[in-house]
Order: sequence, then structure tokens, then C-alpha cells
Amino acid sequence: MNRAITTTGARGFSIVEIMVAMALAMIGMIVIFQVFAVSEGYTRTASSGSDAQQNGAYSLTMLEQEVRQAGWGFNNSQAVGCNVLAYNSAIGPLTFTLAPILITPGPADGSDTLEVNYGNQNLLVAPVALFQAQSNTTDNYVVTNGYGVNVGDLVLVWEAGKSCTLAQVTSLPTGASPTLVHDATKTAYPYNQPSGSGVVYTTNGRLFDLGPAPIRDVFSVANNQLVVVSALNSPGQNVVADNIVQLKTQYGKDDGSNGGTAGDGIVDGYDTVTPANATAWNQVLVVRIGLVARSAQPEKPSGAGPACDTTTTAPSWSGGNFDLSANANWMCYRYKVFETTIPVRNNIY
Repeated sequence: MNRAITTTGARGFSIVEIMVAMALAMIGMIVIFQVFAVSEGYTRTASSGSDAQQNGAYSLTMLEQEVRQAGWGFNNSQAVGCNVLAYNSAIGPLTFTLAPILITPGPADGSDTLEVNYGNQNLLVAPVALFQAQSNTTDNYVVTNGYGVNVGDLVLVWEAGKSCTLAQVTSLPTGASPTLVHDATKTAYPYNQPSGSGVVYTTNGRLFDLGPAPIRDVFSVANNQLVVVSALNSPGQNVVADNIVQLKTQYGKDDGSNGGTAGDGIVDGYDTVTPANATAWNQVLVVRIGLVARSAQPEKPSGAGPACDTTTTAPSWSGGNFDLSANANWMCYRYKVFETTIPVRNNIY
């Protein structure tokens, strides 16, 4: 007996079902990517904030360490503020003001320059008097006492009414005469100018030992980096930290301003005016520093408009507001402000 076998056609997804599935998948992908974008935004913000925190903290720490050493070796009211004539065979003639801290104000939308000067001798000795007057600018220095001075040390000579000069000791006296030789023909000692110091000193002169490698560091901001130039040794810039966009500095002075009393050891006011003489330099008790660190990457506008709104108000510090408008896209970044007040302790002492 034959049986009739009936079959039903195999059923699959209809085009409508496929389209619905694709639509649901697309919606799911959109949601996933939106969540991922938001998550990446949070991660980028946290990461950039961490970078700014690290760069700013490191920069401020380094500046603080430098300022605390400022003035070591010449913290004497006689020498501070004098015009120094120096020389380095790798650079040529140099001229600078002898001061623990020297601020060069920048434009309103730019950064200041901060110069820090100090010696590095292990033994701080008082300045010694010249025992014998010089006849010309190449004469060696005959002093009353050569204690603590070593071959290779840089010595600064000061006399009232004259420029200070810098020379390097090439040999010490072998006999009883305390003569400090600065022979310019010895190329291993690059700080002696062949034509002489340029100043002839009398027995009213005083000599300061600054050690074998005194520091003259000049800090500034260039290309969104905090940089430093070791101005006694090389004109080249060295990067301290990235994404530092502005540096502002002020002297804190015990000058009787703002109703204060001059000479009482209390800071009366802050400004960027360079002291005019040794008396005014001695009124500088502290330096106030403010710097701005920036996130590494810009962020997109949060709304539909083209203008960035990551930062809408310029950051500020105790000295006022930071003007970041030199960069037209400054509002696309996040910023952190670092501020401190550092005593110029060697100047105080």
C-alpha cells in the first residue's frame, strides 16, 4: 500500500524580519559607541588633568628649590645689585645684574622671565679685601686672606662705584703672598677674558668666592614649555616640563607700601619693579610665583556650536588673572594653577 508523503516548504527569515533585526542591531551599535565616546571623554579628561597636575607640581617644586638657594655666596649688602662683567670662552662677554632673583615682566598675555643666581661653594666665607691695588685689568688679585678659595673657583670682585667682575682662579699662592691667579691663557679655565676684567680695583675692593660652578638659571615659557637657560655656561634652552603655558612672578617687599612699616621683616606689597639699589634689594623678602599647566589635548565643544567651552573663565592667582588669549583656542583646554610664596632666605640672612 502506497502512502502519500506530504512535505511543507522550509521557512526562513522574511525580508521584514531581517530589516527589523538590522535596525535593532544598528540602534544597539549606536548606543554602544555613544557610551564608549562618553567613557573615552571621561578617561581623556582624567588623563589630561593628571598630566597637568604632574607637570605643574614638578615645575613649581623645581622653581622653589632654585629660589631657596638664591643669593648663596654673595648675600652681602655691598655686592647685591651691581652690574657684573663676565666672560665665557664658549659664549663671549656676558653682562648681568648680581641679585638673588631678577624678574623681567612679560606682556599681559605672556610670561615673565625669572633669573636665579647663587654660588655653589661648600664653605661660605665672608668677602675678603684686596691687599694690593691693581695697575691694570689683567693683574692678579692680592688679597688679605685666601682661605677657602680653590683652583677652579669663580671669584667676584666688587668695589663701590664700579662694575663687578667675574674671574676664575687658575692657581693658588705657593708662598706667603695670598695671590689668586686668573691666567687667561689656560684654556681649561674658560671664565677669564684675555683682555682682562675691564675694571681696575683698589684696596677698597672686596672679593667673593662663588665656588667652581655658580648658577645663573633663567626660567621662561616657550612653545608651551617651561624652559631654563644656564646663562653662565650655554645659551641653549633645556626643557623643564611640557604644557606649561604661563609663568608670573612678583617680588614681595618690606618697603613700607600699603600702609606697612619698612624694615620690620613683614612683606608690605608685591610688584615686579626691579629694585634700584642695594638698599632696595635688601627689602626683597620673598618671591611669589604663579604658573598655569594645561591639558595635553584639546577637547571638542560640548554643544552644537563651533566654539570651545571646556574652559570659559580665565584662571587666576593672587597676583591677578592669567591672560591666555594669545592662543585663540585657549578655551578648548583644561588648566590647573599652581602658586606659592618662597622666602629669599639668603637675602634675608
